[in-house]
Amino acid sequence: MNLTVPFTVPLRKSEASQAMLNVEETYNLWDLVTTKYSGIDQLQVYLAFAHDLDLKILFGKLLQTYQKNVQTLEKELKKYAIAGPDKPLAGASTSVNPEIISDQRMALWTLTGIQEEMELILRAIRTSTTNDNIRVLFIKFVSEEVNNLDNLIKYLKIKGWINQPPIYPNIPAATQEKIDAGEAFHLWDHLTFRYDNIQQTQIWYEHAHDADFKFLLKRGLQDVLKKQTEMLEKELIKFGIPLPKQPSDVVKRAENTTILDDDYMFRILHIGIMGALWLHSLALKQCTTNDRIRDIFKDLLNYEVKTLDKLVLLGKMKGWSNVVPLYSPLQ
Repeated sequence: MNLTVPFTVPLRKSEASQAMLNVEETYNLWDLVTTKYSGIDQLQVYLAFAHDLDLKILFGKLLQTYQKNVQTLEKELKKYAIAGPDKPLAGASTSVNPEIISDQRMALWTLTGIQEEMELILRAIRTSTTNDNIRVLFIKFVSEEVNNLDNLIKYLKIKGWINQPPIYPNIPAATQEKIDAGEAFHLWDHLTFRYDNIQQTQIWYEHAHDADFKFLLKRGLQDVLKKQTEMLEKELIKFGIPLPKQPSDVVKRAENTTILDDDYMFRILHIGIMGALWLHSLALKQCTTNDRIRDIFKDLLNYEVKTLDKLVLLGKMKGWSNVVPLYSPLQ
């Protein structure tokens, strides 16, 4: 799925204007480095116990990624004079029976850790609205974590170490692919969500006044929502999933366009995109049977993150975003 963000915004602010953090961005930096430290500590132990060569390679690459992330985060902590948590141990060794923990258990525990860390980074992205550079850093992290999740799921499937959810039973005979019950639900849930998004966007367009905001809504409706909807409809039909009720494309013209203010509609749109992020990430975490369907949710998540980033910039430009309390601007 090749979609572009449906609006443009001015270039990011100068470096001097980025020398501020809000209170949640400060916590996000500290929380992420704490989580990465824990991940490094855990992976070092797993590497000491692991037997399977492929698993050792996977753990080693993940450890290198976390160590690189930590170096970046530590620089940010120093830059903004934030006290960091205790560092992990320098390494791990074991003098006990290496058979005490199986490779399968360590791989599954790692999967759970990556799933939870992905949620944590997404929270950091959606709450980092003051310092654009910090938000861009978190966006890079979530992209890496999505790839880590995908690679680990594929590895677990090759090894036969991941449990198979119930297969959706109503797949047409002509369809060669299989999906599980959870994947069927997420496809249906995404389509119902996009139907509501389309109807809401049409209503907002009728009430919007700001030319840039109207352009954003129109492009988002035509180039994103409707295209994603068509794609999801094809998947439901392919797998024999009943389609939800589709709203009308005709919306009654608003007689009184002063009921809704642009800034209010913009903030509700912002909340809606954050909700979409949660929806995509939940589907991605639970999609383990069909790799192609998981790729769809990966694309949706990555696109939504980029959209949120652009939306934050637009809201700041228009003065529509609520200003989060600052932590400690550099002097």
